[in-house]
Amino acid sequence: MEQYHYTCQYCGKEYKPNRRKKQKYCSNSCRTRAYQLRTPKLGSTVPQVEKKPESVKIDKISKAGVGNAFLGALLADGVQTLAKKVFENEDDKAATKKDFKEMKELLLSRYHRVYNLPPNGFGQLPYYDLNTKTIVYLKG
Repeated sequence: MEQYHYTCQYCGKEYKPNRRKKQKYCSNSCRTRAYQLRTPKLGSTVPQVEKKPESVKIDKISKAGVGNAFLGALLADGVQTLAKKVFENEDDKAATKKDFKEMKELLLSRYHRVYNLPPNGFGQLPYYDLNTKTIVYLKG
């Protein structure tokens, strides 16, 4: 085994070799990085250079930033609500409690329960329809 130290051909660090006259790099990581620099990746003509990760920058919270975020969210919600009011068709809107209440009042004003007739075979109760002037059976 060699008694003197070699110099790594990638990082320049001196090291004591583990193998005779075949070892050019101090570690496997230096060997693979040197290979990556020598051989370009597919579709690339420039050798890839390893970039060191940048330190993570943590932004501080300020009153102006909070205010800007609030106004931005408020503006986005306002634009969305306005767009729904302008472009949404009346038939496509979701039903509300008010709609159900109006529907119930409409049904109660058009249909009147007939108490002297028995329910039909399906358990539906008889109602008199004021518009068509007929007896209809509805689920009660």
